Amino acid sequence: MPSPSSTLAPRVTTLIDVARDAGVSRATASRVLTGSPRVSPSARDRVLASAERLQYQVNAAARSLRTARTGLVGLLIPGFRNDLYGPLADRLDERLRERGLSVVIGSSGWSADGDLRVLESFAAQRLDAVIIAPRSDRSKALATYLGGLGCPAVLLDRDFVGLQRDSVLTGLGQGITEAMGALAALGHRRIAVSAYGADLRPGREVRAGFADAVTRFDLEDDPSLLVEMSDLNAEAGDAVAERVIAADATAAVIGGPTSLLARALRRLRERLGPDPFPGRLSVVAVGDEVLADVHEPALALVTRPVELIADAVADQLLRRLEEPSSPVQSVTIPLAFRPGPSMGPPTHYPGGIGGSPAPGML
Repeated sequence: MPSPSSTLAPRVTTLIDVARDAGVSRATASRVLTGSPRVSPSARDRVLASAERLQYQVNAAARSLRTARTGLVGLLIPGFRNDLYGPLADRLDERLRERGLSVVIGSSGWSADGDLRVLESFAAQRLDAVIIAPRSDRSKALATYLGGLGCPAVLLDRDFVGLQRDSVLTGLGQGITEAMGALAALGHRRIAVSAYGADLRPGREVRAGFADAVTRFDLEDDPSLLVEMSDLNAEAGDAVAERVIAADATAAVIGGPTSLLARALRRLRERLGPDPFPGRLSVVAVGDEVLADVHEPALALVTRPVELIADAVADQLLRRLEEPSSPVQSVTIPLAFRPGPSMGPPTHYPGGIGGSPAPGML
């Protein structure tokens, strides 16, 4: 018959046990296990080693009652079609998990009303902080709501007028200008560029980069060369390709989700004949390094360093949680241009790229 003591639940390791084993105070052990930077590296290493050896598990419910924190961070995104957000969420989760935080993702479904619904849901869950990449950053209702938000927030490539919040932005406009400059150096003057709507910072960045390149490199300033993406599904790639052809462009800078970019490239091949890049049309992709590398020929690219963007967001968020009264900061991550064999000198045809090759030009 088992003794009474053998039927009892095993003793749970406490914070005091960890502190005693590591040779530090309870306060120091607590700071290490809550992710505070105000501890020495040696003390942090000893505490973490003791916690692992003793199989210490944080009582999340008790911590929430003591600190009014849930250990949850909300990530608001406009939708899952954009290939930026999956890798970005993965890296954010990795960084924040190191500090005992978990990421909760909410999608607005590319709807301004959806943005507000997700944020209200986050507020009801009493999340510790939020990372915000909404459908639009020109919504006054959303700006007002964010202004009164009672927790730390970091804006991800969004720029609300008059809203003082930490932000991580991308230098998309400069990347577009650099790509168009490289095409101009090859002799191109009619360069089409795909863009989001002007109610979103990336869309405004593309427009600014386009306008800057037109002025700086003496390119044709034709409104038809700015190809606005009305949707981000794969079928929208067909529309982008058709508008590039209709604009008589000799080169195109195309962004958007991988499915849209791949569909646009396929449609351009169907319309322009086999192996059209760069002989019939020079192409630069925006963002998708994997597709750019496996495409034949490899695509020139405006890079999108997702890990750097995610790390900057995590740094901003953790700083704000540790120092709630610190000054608002904005960080811009540059997007660099990478040349590729999908670029070449322009070949002009009567009637634009959709027309027939001139005699002797084949």
